[in-house]
This record gives sequence, structure tokens and C-alpha cells, in this order.
Amino acid sequence: MANLPSMRRRLLALLLGATTLVWLVTAAFAFFDAHHEIDELFDAQLAQSARVILAQSRHTLKDDRHEGEAIETNEEGREYKHERKIAFQIFSRDGKLRLRSASAPATRLSERNSGYSDEIIGGKQWRIFSLSADHGTLIQTGERHDMRNELAVDVALRLAYPLILALPVLALLIWLGVGRGLVPLQRITREVMRRAPDDLAPIDDPQIPAEIRPLADALNTLLERLAHTLENERRFTADASHELRTPLAALKIQAQVALQSAEEDSRQHALRQVIEGANRAAHLVDQLLTLARLDHAAPPPETPTELHEVATKCLSQLASMAASKNIELSLAEERGRINGDPTMLGVLVRNLVDNAIRYTPPGGTVRIAIANKGNQAVLEVCDSGPGIHAEDRARALERFYRVTGTEETGSGLGLSIVQRIASLHHANLRLDVPENGTGLCVRVAFPLIKNGNQPPMNADKHG
Repeated sequence: MANLPSMRRRLLALLLGATTLVWLVTAAFAFFDAHHEIDELFDAQLAQSARVILAQSRHTLKDDRHEGEAIETNEEGREYKHERKIAFQIFSRDGKLRLRSASAPATRLSERNSGYSDEIIGGKQWRIFSLSADHGTLIQTGERHDMRNELAVDVALRLAYPLILALPVLALLIWLGVGRGLVPLQRITREVMRRAPDDLAPIDDPQIPAEIRPLADALNTLLERLAHTLENERRFTADASHELRTPLAALKIQAQVALQSAEEDSRQHALRQVIEGANRAAHLVDQLLTLARLDHAAPPPETPTELHEVATKCLSQLASMAASKNIELSLAEERGRINGDPTMLGVLVRNLVDNAIRYTPPGGTVRIAIANKGNQAVLEVCDSGPGIHAEDRARALERFYRVTGTEETGSGLGLSIVQRIASLHHANLRLDVPENGTGLCVRVAFPLIKNGNQPPMNADKHG
């Protein structure tokens, strides 16, 4: 569990990382912007200082006693933290140095006579401003770049201190906010963990945020499907136990009769009834297992399948059953290619034909037809049996439902299996009356494969 990814940690890492990155970019931008503004301000002050020095030094230039003199500009004990130490030089018309500050060298700060320039003096980088007066006087003022950088860094740090102090507070608020935002998810988790194993009711919380709603909907869908599956399992178990109880009881009675019978004919008759009952029970179990598999089956893969091949194979398997009742089997077909599972389709056709043969009286007919109608391949299985009344046709598709008034034995699962297979193949199932008005006609309409129609065979096969 410790190695599992945590949504809280991931959100905290992403938010704090993004916040720190934005903070660093903002701090860098603030530093460079402050440095640029300070440079422009200091450049303007250099120019202003040069003009003030020019105005204040006119009388000094007339007195040759101060030629080349260095003036100390700082008073003892009067230095301030951000006091700027500006160096200056004053040159006469003939280029002689008349006056300079103590921090300025005896040589010219810059060879330029006007404007700004950057110079290396004494291994340090300087910013110099040169001003030429109309009467030929040259004033040069300058200051070192490292002093500007020191002030810019100091200003940037002072701007950054609140941000540095605010970062832990912001991290705490983000942590609390993320925890608060995950409360709905934690509430859903606790609700699911508190549920009993058989409680499959949907999660109904009106306060679920929109981001978690798809997860809750998907979980509700899963719970609904699980509830449906469990209900099918319970119903299948109940129906199977109910339906198997009768043939098993009959088997027991016939076996007891065989044991107690003193006459050979009676014993043989009882044993034949045991075999017949065992066959019916085996058929019922086979139908139950088929239906159980289909209940959990996924839609089959789109495998091109010829319906006439499936029908031909099924007829060959059931021909002997039809012959034992002197029932005529016929197959009229067109080549209809559909997408489906050949095994499932074989079960569908076999159940339809098996039901038709079982409920058709001896000497009757069972007709199978395959026809292409529009974009559908229609499979018809029609018999000349008693049929199903219109009011009973809907119930005939229910599991274990058997039409009253018939003496034929069966499980009542054949049409339920057919309906399930048709549903998996996106086919429509309909119970109707044959054209001659006697018997039952089951029609299953499958979607045809596009451009998959084959020319009609116009053939009838009889069995």
C-alpha cells in the first residue's frame, strides 16, 4: 500500500511545484526589471549631477589655484547605507583637469565627450556620463556598476522576502485545500466500505463534484450489472432446482417400480421409463447450461457466416428425429451472409427446428427458409403443429414457460435460448402464423453484411 501513488501527494507536488516555478520566474523578472529601472534612474542622476556640478563650478574654473585638486565628498560619520558615491571630473577648454572627486582617477574617466559609456577602470566596470558645455568645459560623472548591482539585489531581496515568507503559508493552504477537495471522494470510499456484500444499491450523493461524477456513474453501472448478474444466478438456481426436481422424482419412482416388479415386462417398461427420464433430464441440463453460458456471453465477433451452411448442418443432425415421426423437412434458401458466431447460430437453428419437430404431429411438415429482404437475412422455421395463441406468444419467450394443452415434453427453454442468441446478434425475433394459417412460424431477421448478398440458389432440400 505504501508504494501506491497518492492523489493527495501528486496534487501537492504539482501545485507546489507550479507555485514555486511561478515564484522563481516572478522573482527573476522582478530582479531584472528592478535592475533595469535602477540603471535608468542612476543614469538620469549621473546626467543631473553633471549639470549641477557644471553650474556650481563656474567660479572655480576661473581660479587656477584649484587646478587638478581632488575634493573629498564624504564627511566623516555621515555615510548612509544607500548613499551613492559618484565620482566626477572637470576639464577646461584646453583639456586640463581642473577639479575631481577623491574617488575619481587623475586620468579621464572616458574618452567620449558626450553621452553614456561603460569603462573598465582599476579592474572595475564603471558607468560614465560626459557633458560638454558651450564654452568648452567637459564634465564627466561616473559610478561603479557593482554598487548599482548591490542596490538592485538589495531591492529585489526586499521584494522577495514577503514571497519567501508567504510560500510556507501558501503550501499549508494548498495542503488544506487539496484535503478539503478530496473529502467527497473519501466520503464515497467510506460509504462503499461500510456496505454489506449484498447491498448493490446505486451511490446517490447529490454533493458529488462534477469531476467525480463520471466515476460514480461508472461504479453505479457496474453495481447495476452485478445486481443483474446475481439476480440471474439466483433465478437460474431456483428455476433449475425446480425443473430438475420433477424428472429426478420420476426417475426415482420408476427405479423403485423396477426393483419391486416381479414381472419381467413391467420391469422392462419401468427401466425404459428410467432411460427416457434420464434423457429428458440430460436434455434439460444441457439447455440450462447453454442458457447460463449465453447469459454471460459477450456479443460475438464479426465473423462472416453463411446461414444456409448452418441450417444444412442442423437439418442433417435432426433428420433422424423427423423421420421417426414421419415429418417432412424442407429447406428453401438464399445465400445470406451475416456477421455472427457459427456455433451460437447452430444452437439457434437447432432449437427452432427441434421445437418444431417436437410439437408437430406425425405426418406433418417443418419448413425452413432463408431469404434476403432488403438489408436483412430472414430465417423462417414454420411447422404444421398446434401453434401458439396470439396472447401466449409473448410469454412463450419466457424461461420454463410451456404452452398449455400440449402433451409433448420439454424444458420450456428453447425459445428463451433463441431469443438470447438473436439479441447477441442484433437480430429481431417474431412469432407468427404460417401463410396457410396452421401451426407456428418463427422469423429471425439478421442484419446482412454490406455488399454481402449472393444470388439466390432457388433450391429446396427435403428430408
